[in-house]
Amino acid sequence: MNLTGKFGVKPQAVAILQVRKWVEELPPGDMLTLRCESADAEKQFRVWKKWFTKYEDKCWEINEEFKSFWFYKPLSVE
Repeated sequence: MNLTGKFGVKPQAVAILQVRKWVEELPPGDMLTLRCESADAEKQFRVWKKWFTKYEDKCWEINEEFKSFWFYKPLSVE
């Protein structure tokens, strides 16, 4: 149940590192969606929302209604 504090930090850090790897590997034109579905989804959404707005790329979109985040990797024009 801990998403913050002493015990919740390491799993969150591991998760965000994995998400960053997925974004790098994402082919142009595809998207990645994350949805908060933990036992305490409201708390999970608040924690992740704070993280994404402060530290991650501005291309991440936040959907308050569905407690989700999505990233679209645009097609590159060559």
